[in-house]
Amino acid sequence: MNNLNVPNIGSRNIKTGIAVLICLLLFPGALNPPIAAIICMQSTIENSVHTGINRLIGTFLGGILGIVMLLAISKLNLHSFSTIISAVNVCLIIYICNVIKKPAACVIASIVVLSILVDPAVANPIMYSIRRTGETAIGVIIGILINRYINPPEEKLKKMDEPNENK
Repeated sequence: MNNLNVPNIGSRNIKTGIAVLICLLLFPGALNPPIAAIICMQSTIENSVHTGINRLIGTFLGGILGIVMLLAISKLNLHSFSTIISAVNVCLIIYICNVIKKPAACVIASIVVLSILVDPAVANPIMYSIRRTGETAIGVIIGILINRYINPPEEKLKKMDEPNENK
């Protein structure tokens, strides 16, 4: 029993818990902010920022495309084709993300566009998209700030704080 090798709880684990706690205190019952904070809690601050930016871009693009397509489906009375339209729009949003050189935003953009198109019972898709983007932004910011100011990763901090003479 003395040879039981249980890993320690790491700093990133604790920081993730703190970020989730703050998000849930600010937005009780909302999932988007803590999910964004969890995803943005990366091993470096640079990776946290990169991940957060891609998440915001994907959320925004997916929301815009979802709203436009939901309005088109309603206006053109294409409800019977909504399944096909949803699948085509996933392909379209992936294409858009690749065209703008943001392939890391493809997954969240696809999820958001599907959230709007598959469940049009959302009372107001425009407000849903705005709220989701705003909540995601706050979760991203909280995740990055916690990662930056609570026991920050030392390697990247040194590189970020030092002037870069190669540029």
